[in-house]
Amino acid sequence: MNVNVFKADILDYRLNTHFDILYSSGVLHYIKPQFREELFVNYKQYTNKNGLHVFNVFVSKPFIPQAPDKESSANKWISGELFMYYHDWLIRECNEFYFDCNSSGIKHKHAMNTIIVEKK
Repeated sequence: MNVNVFKADILDYRLNTHFDILYSSGVLHYIKPQFREELFVNYKQYTNKNGLHVFNVFVSKPFIPQAPDKESSANKWISGELFMYYHDWLIRECNEFYFDCNSSGIKHKHAMNTIIVEKK
């Protein structure tokens, strides 16, 4: 089995070859809302049949205060928004969960959506 891994700037890189698995953790919140649909269309187009996408995004919840270490370049995701981009794929798993964090030295919480989907 061959595994090809690469690093690219998610803001301007688009796929131009097919992959079996796309994985992203803690990165998609840098994509501005107006570019998300185009990005996911590209990812879906260049995913092989039976390929997987495994993604997570931080989501805003009204009962969780903004994190004290919020990055100025981060963009909000709405709870469930990530799932909507995959209405036409087999959703193997989708979750929303909340967790404690101390990344800034100040205890706080985050909400996150996670998804594992398969192209049929």
